[in-house]
Amino acid sequence: MAKTQRTTITILLAWLLAGTLDITAAFVYYVGSSATGAERLLQGIASGVLGAAAFTGGAATAVLGLLLHYLIALIWTVVLPLSNVRQAPIRVGPAITAAVILVCCIGLPISLVLAWLLRDSGGGSSDVAR
Repeated sequence: MAKTQRTTITILLAWLLAGTLDITAAFVYYVGSSATGAERLLQGIASGVLGAAAFTGGAATAVLGLLLHYLIALIWTVVLPLSNVRQAPIRVGPAITAAVILVCCIGLPISLVLAWLLRDSGGGSSDVAR
């Protein structure tokens, strides 16, 4: 297989995998099993281009939102290799590591401790720990 063809296939696979995992995570985290919520989430993406009109466009603007989501994923898939990941994996790696640390060492502990404190003190809503 020629190097150009291998690169193209690699980029396409990475793009589709990243885009699909990301939108799936968004659906699971923000929407659950609500089809209406899924349409609204995708319309929210389309609103970046269409503004508030995206929320009155029905399925058409939801499809536009999905297409825009995959376009953004494609741009990141192309940009990341251009960021010298091959020549400077250490520099790219710490950026990823920093994001994970931010979530695991800052976001989660703060959320869990606050939820625990609010639950025990009777303050806050019943769905704080969700």
